[in-house]
Amino acid sequence: MGVKSTKKDSWEVKMNLNHKEQVESINRKIKEFVGIYREAVKHLNISESEFWIWYTLVAIEGEHTQQDICAMWSLPKQTVNTVITHMRLKKYAYLENVPGTRNRKIVRLTDEGKKRGEAMISPISLAEEKAFEKISYEELAHVANVFGRYIEIVRRELNTTAI
Repeated sequence: MGVKSTKKDSWEVKMNLNHKEQVESINRKIKEFVGIYREAVKHLNISESEFWIWYTLVAIEGEHTQQDICAMWSLPKQTVNTVITHMRLKKYAYLENVPGTRNRKIVRLTDEGKKRGEAMISPISLAEEKAFEKISYEELAHVANVFGRYIEIVRRELNTTAI
């Protein structure tokens, strides 16, 4: 699954960049990161949307509804519905009603779906785990916190700016 690396120190954020250059640098890093997954998914012969649905059902603990998956990955409802419908037709998944709700359903994998999902997701999860082992918990927490804050601020600014 050969994912290409960029130049040796490309991960470093230069401290002397102005704001515009820093935003450009961050956006390039985001695209590079997304590209790593895109390249890996290409080898699975599925769409990126389908990948993130499988990833959710296999790698993320807990119960997930179609609505949860849409919100988690910013995927359109119709896309998630279409992918899950195909998974159901192939007997990889089924839907289970959430008690006390009208139309919320938990997506569950069948035994065959679990096997297929594990085969697709395990190599990627393993690569993630190996990467995380090389970065301290504090660094990972800091990156997640700062990036989460950045996302919220950009979202708020875009919502208050006429586009």
